[in-house]
Amino acid sequence: MMKRVFAPWALAVLLSASAHAADKTEEIPVLIAESIDARGNQLPTPPIISAVVNLLAADTGLNLVIRAYPWRRAQVMAEQGEGLLYGAASTPERLRVFRFTKPVYDANQWLVSSAQSPLVFHQWEDLRDKVISIGVGGKYGPEFEARREKLFKIEQDAASTENRLKMLSTHRVDAVLLDSFRNAAQLGASLNCRFPGDHWVVAEKSVGFEPLLIAVPKSPQMTRLLPVLNNAITHLKKNGSMQKAVDSVANVSGC
Repeated sequence: MMKRVFAPWALAVLLSASAHAADKTEEIPVLIAESIDARGNQLPTPPIISAVVNLLAADTGLNLVIRAYPWRRAQVMAEQGEGLLYGAASTPERLRVFRFTKPVYDANQWLVSSAQSPLVFHQWEDLRDKVISIGVGGKYGPEFEARREKLFKIEQDAASTENRLKMLSTHRVDAVLLDSFRNAAQLGASLNCRFPGDHWVVAEKSVGFEPLLIAVPKSPQMTRLLPVLNNAITHLKKNGSMQKAVDSVANVSGC
């Protein structure tokens, strides 16, 4: 019987393919900001995040696993190369340690107030001397960042959305700033369904929007994932799957 002999280049291709296949079984953490209730209990992963990560996993074949932590801890873990960071804004500081994927979808930044004392926002001057609640460690668009603690004050002590909204009802803050893929009407319907203790009003104009990005640490193991993720994002946008996933979760009447 003839002995099969592989040419060196063919053997290299075979070994490379085997290594690539093995890589896809390896768990790749997708680090997200945890959602908690007013008592500090962790809530399920937001459906939009599950939908996006599942789409990317199916398209790439990568074993992407969502892991929720307090946002600052998630950032530190990602900086140390322990996983991808979902939903991180691109800032000069982060560009030193991360590369970023193509935009997955756009997230608006909405001001939410109580119907007892609605906040009207048409221009930045409308926020003069107001107190705005943001997520702990949150960074927003350049126009917002340039005015924080100058035109308006920032409050970022409350960890849960529920507690932040309670601060509105008790007049400790004038507005809560929330990132959302939903439009103003959809977000208002969702908040009033989920948190019926008050009636929440979403300003018609957002303070800005940023593309939803995934930060990829500049470690050798993680950097190789960037082109794979970018190809998947391009494909999923082109065939309409990404928009369909976003639309399916942005149900106006649902909680």
